[in-house]
Amino acid sequence: MKLAEISARHIKVNKIEKMKQSRDPMEAWRRLEEYAAGGVESIPEEDRSYFLKSFGIYDRPATPGLFMMRIRIPGGRLTSRQARVLGELSRDYGRDYMDLTTRAQIQLRYLRIEDIPTIIRKMEEVGISSWQTGVDNFRNIVTDPLDGLAYDNIIRTSPLVKELQSLWLHKEEWIAALPRKFNTAISGSMTNRCNLFAHDCCFALANRQGEYGFNVYLGGKVGAIAQSAGVFLRIDELTEFYEALIETYRDYGFRDNRNKNRLHFLIKEAGMATLIEAVQERAGRAFDEAGETLVKEPRLEERDGRIRLRDGAWALHMVVPSGIFSGTAMIEAAQNAEQYGSGTLNISTTQNLYLLGIPERRREAALSAKPFDRYRNLSSPYFNQMVACAGIDLCPFGVIPNKSDAIEMSEYLEKEVPLPADASIRMHWSACVKGCGVHELGDVGFVGCKAKEEGKSVYGVHIQIGGKSTLSQEEAYTILKSIPLSRAKKYVAQLARAYKDLRRDRESFERFESRVFRCYSKGALEFILRWNVEFAEPAGYEPLQFLSDWPANPEHNEIFLLGERIYKKLCGERPYQGTHLYNPIEKTPATPLHQKNPEIPKALSQIIMKMIAPSPKRYEVFTEVLTELGGLKG
Repeated sequence: MKLAEISARHIKVNKIEKMKQSRDPMEAWRRLEEYAAGGVESIPEEDRSYFLKSFGIYDRPATPGLFMMRIRIPGGRLTSRQARVLGELSRDYGRDYMDLTTRAQIQLRYLRIEDIPTIIRKMEEVGISSWQTGVDNFRNIVTDPLDGLAYDNIIRTSPLVKELQSLWLHKEEWIAALPRKFNTAISGSMTNRCNLFAHDCCFALANRQGEYGFNVYLGGKVGAIAQSAGVFLRIDELTEFYEALIETYRDYGFRDNRNKNRLHFLIKEAGMATLIEAVQERAGRAFDEAGETLVKEPRLEERDGRIRLRDGAWALHMVVPSGIFSGTAMIEAAQNAEQYGSGTLNISTTQNLYLLGIPERRREAALSAKPFDRYRNLSSPYFNQMVACAGIDLCPFGVIPNKSDAIEMSEYLEKEVPLPADASIRMHWSACVKGCGVHELGDVGFVGCKAKEEGKSVYGVHIQIGGKSTLSQEEAYTILKSIPLSRAKKYVAQLARAYKDLRRDRESFERFESRVFRCYSKGALEFILRWNVEFAEPAGYEPLQFLSDWPANPEHNEIFLLGERIYKKLCGERPYQGTHLYNPIEKTPATPLHQKNPEIPKALSQIIMKMIAPSPKRYEVFTEVLTELGGLKG
């Protein structure tokens, strides 16, 4: 079936599409001076809620009467002049506050509508735009923050980013023309420094028959990693393919259900082969089959802080916790880059900042200058790659405060489970399921939610682990749901402690999770964490330890193994003289735990005895064990 036939099944259009059909989106832009003169109340609801967002201007319910502007920074790269202007705009019009975002952009907040035309003019003077940074448009194209500079950079992509965005940026026919937002990433490096596989369209450095180019991955979104399209592109084929792809999505993407109209859902229903067939038809040519993807190296720059570039100069990393920056600090960073470096800065998708082109003779002077007095060049592994989107204080979708929660968690872990300098752990926080914190790619991911604590509704998180950025491009999986924030740090500390105790030299959490935690079932992981935090610690029992040689097993067998270990920890003896195939050899039942240790409550003893019972009498899955343990707390 052709793509047009599949798209024709979705004949209904949602209310946003109907609104888009009712007027020209450019009208909101043309009336901006009028709105500035008339104030907030003069802005029609459809412009406040939708059309102004096409130009990066957001009315934020969390800050009534004040606006947020999302500024497009292609590839995250800024000249010192641009950085200084953005800093001055933040300082003069936005309470000296700015966010560095996971798309390597800048967001200015607390802006009055009366000041926005002036802000736009000042940005345009230095070649900066906020166009098409919201709603159904092409979002900022991300790439390696060390593009063209790092030793492992094979293809410089900055010119390609400009070429790709020239297809639609500032083009009236493309304003709000898509069914939904469209994220693009491209990397010509062997290290994944831009969360490469989390976007609608991803171009990954590849080699095919001795020729460098890009393999294409499509359909990434929150909860889904982009999949190979089976296509290899030479550098001079990139724009041709991209233009055909975006036109295909514009024409055939679904416009009925806004929750299911990203490119991912078109691929899911039509199939990748059908989509690529339509793209090739539109391009009027076929493209070669995929080569070998070369983006395989772990991102370590945040861990090292100071990165030697291939021209001999240095890039200096600046840790910006949760991306919370200030206009004053950006002005200082611009001055630093200008005085000591090449006058170039780069925002990263980890919401941090790089000062580029620092000669070795000036490196220490740059590190001694502002704003390094407040933003560390090298922090702890918990902060170096931490990501957190805006929460309830600034975002209408946020469920938890988020940015402050992320900082509090990292500070707690720094104190309770300090990691060596060669460790690497990526903690990604999303304040809601929309996933702007890219939680699905984190080593440890957090999704804001409501939770129950002592019968009251409180801020909480779902906790995930196992996101892969370099090995297999996998999204993280959930191990704990609806955990109150007051207790979440204790569970994560258990994971961090296992990483600290069992990791190999220079082993990242990403690789550690594959080697150790993946041997456990999700049920076993949850059980160990809950047992240690909710039972062992309060009662003063010795906690269960994770093992690096845990045998992969069905939950039924894991229950037996963990039950044996708990029994021995609580009474000092093994329950059986011998076991075979996860069952006792002897026919005599084990002595009840509470008889061995009278301090153990009988009800808890009975649960543990059922964990180590012969197969027919044992729990089958960990949910059964946890349910009965939960009853003890009630």
